[in-house]
Amino acid sequence: MSYFYAVIETFQTSGEFSHNSIRARPIPGQGLPINMRVECSTAMRKKYPVGSKIKIWAQRKQTGVSAHLYTHFSWEYKILTDHEVELFIQNIDK
Repeated sequence: MSYFYAVIETFQTSGEFSHNSIRARPIPGQGLPINMRVECSTAMRKKYPVGSKIKIWAQRKQTGVSAHLYTHFSWEYKILTDHEVELFIQNIDK
């Protein structure tokens, strides 16, 4: 499986089967389902405000019935501004 950069956002969840109340999902415009979940560092999700946009090195992973993104909890990541997110989306596949 190949790795790629993706931008995710954190969000507050309720009613999902998870012990974590702050989850992560891909942002729109990357060709990834926005309802896809991200397996990533809990500490990273809790360190920044809900709604933060984070650039990660990830791969698509299939477990059970649903696909998700995976990034190792110890890998580097970058918090992006809205402008940086816009530039990232504009440059996908260029």
